Amino acid sequence: MKKLQIWLYLMVFGWQQLSAQDSSLQRSTEQYAAAYMDVASVHAALFSGNREQQFVQTLINHQYFKNQDFVNGRLSYNGIVYPDVSLRWDLYRDELIILSPANYAIVLKSENIDFAEIYGYHILYLYPDNLSGYPPAGNYIRLYSGSDYFLLEKLTNTMYRDENVQRNKFHYYFVLSSNFYLQKNGTYYKISNRKSLLKTLDTHRKELRRFIRSRDLSYKRDAEKMVLETVKEHEKLNRHE
Repeated sequence: MKKLQIWLYLMVFGWQQLSAQDSSLQRSTEQYAAAYMDVASVHAALFSGNREQQFVQTLINHQYFKNQDFVNGRLSYNGIVYPDVSLRWDLYRDELIILSPANYAIVLKSENIDFAEIYGYHILYLYPDNLSGYPPAGNYIRLYSGSDYFLLEKLTNTMYRDENVQRNKFHYYFVLSSNFYLQKNGTYYKISNRKSLLKTLDTHRKELRRFIRSRDLSYKRDAEKMVLETVKEHEKLNRHE
């Protein structure tokens, strides 16, 4: 029954797509059928992954990016852009999840993801590369892409066990951490604090320290904002040399 629901959805969607593309009544039945199969197969590929596995543990919080609910997002999958799909990002398993028309949570195949956009962030899947210092494979947020620098953020949720046992049942919770990777002159550098950021940027340290103080930027308080603003400022200083 559930497979039938998906099939009916694809059939209706396919015919809507075809009607929008060409309303001419002169197209042959064979042409309509062939075009419909193309549309249906493309959209069916989105929902061909495995269903998301649920935790058997009792969780205190959730492992998803920003919110555990699905949100409207934009997805490029196998070279095809879907402008309005329901997505969420599991930061513990590092999986992008899509909600199917039958309300199944389906894990997208990483090798087919070109990019995804949710909450205003651009997420891409990074494959292993021979560049020096290249980050581990996985989903990353593209924070900045400028003339001198390419900045990525890696978010990870780590699971811990709450030792306050009640009725012999353990509870588990997630702690979010982030790492930044800055590409400079063909090499990636891992940024883990303010010191490593300034060391990687290397020049204009005095100006950057003054900029950080004037903007009240703090790695501990808001690492993403501090790293992003400082990198953009350094690129601006380089242009005025």
